Amino acid sequence: MGRTSKNLLAKRVAKYLATKSRSVIERLASKRSLPTKKRNRRVLRLPRNWQKWEIALIGTAPDNVVAQKTGRSLVGVRKKRYQLGLPGMFLVKAWTPAEIAFLGQLPDKEIARRLTRSYGVVQHKRTQSGIPNSAGFLRYWTSAEDRLLGTASDAEIARKFNRSLASVSMRRRHLGIQSANPNYRLWTKPEDRMLGQFPDEEVAKRLKRLVSSVHHRRCNLGIGLPDPQVRPWTKAEDALLGTMPDEKLAKKLNRPQMGVSLRRQRRKVPIFGSLRPKWTPAADELFGKFSNAEIARRLGRTHSSVQNRRFRLGIPPPDRRMRRWAALEDALLGTMPDAALAKQLNRSLASVRGHRHFKGVAGHVKLEPYLGD
Repeated sequence: MGRTSKNLLAKRVAKYLATKSRSVIERLASKRSLPTKKRNRRVLRLPRNWQKWEIALIGTAPDNVVAQKTGRSLVGVRKKRYQLGLPGMFLVKAWTPAEIAFLGQLPDKEIARRLTRSYGVVQHKRTQSGIPNSAGFLRYWTSAEDRLLGTASDAEIARKFNRSLASVSMRRRHLGIQSANPNYRLWTKPEDRMLGQFPDEEVAKRLKRLVSSVHHRRCNLGIGLPDPQVRPWTKAEDALLGTMPDEKLAKKLNRPQMGVSLRRQRRKVPIFGSLRPKWTPAADELFGKFSNAEIARRLGRTHSSVQNRRFRLGIPPPDRRMRRWAALEDALLGTMPDAALAKQLNRSLASVRGHRHFKGVAGHVKLEPYLGD
């Protein structure tokens, strides 16, 4: 009987669905069943407070292991360990005798790469074991090597110690040891007397020295050139600075323009034509009477110059009293173009246009007569 009723219900559902469209069938099939009543069950959650057994694990194993056992985050475990003042525990791979014997034979970075250890751990273990860094890229200087510095040339000591020439030279200079260069010639008094009598090139050729060596020696002794190409400035020439443009003065004095400009700047002479008229008491009295634009127009100055002067004097701008709009003026709004009304009322176009918008008056539109088709 139950099977017959189910078959009959299935036939009626099939017959009902045959009359519906595909979209309706999909909508009916996507409907959820009737919501069932949820049971109020208690959700088990991990308490936020640290338990005794959790605190007992801190410090006995690495933080990440404690975090896995307690189900807490690594940051939470590490923060709790800091609060308790407990030292961290790290898993350090023990050194084997073969690894210790390997230290010093190669650079520390190469050993760290081969042993899959950090560079700091390898360096600390080698130093702790007392193994010298004989294969390292940086060799420390010994006391025996320092005593030999200066006894021979830097190139000879570099070949003897198997070091670079720059390393030997820098170490010797750092210790303040003079160079024992056999090719270095000390300057004699006859050679010093020759400096300044001839050009540096001629002196270097006669003494068989470098031009740079002759130049440095002459500068250190404070000896000038015999025939300098630089002409010294006279008092009369200094008095002409700033009296005319630098280009014109350079032609007059037969000097380069750059030399004239540099001389003027060193003497702190202002450039020609840059002197502005000074502010007079009569000009300062105008600040309390007129606006910046009016003062600039009367005095022939820029607006920024007048504004800066007013700021330095501390004089506020004069009060500009606003003309109130009268009822007769309001009645004229919209009766003519804004430009014509502004000219008639002696107001600005922006003032007329803004007041008309504020009053909600439409603009003037000129209507032409209809002439027909």
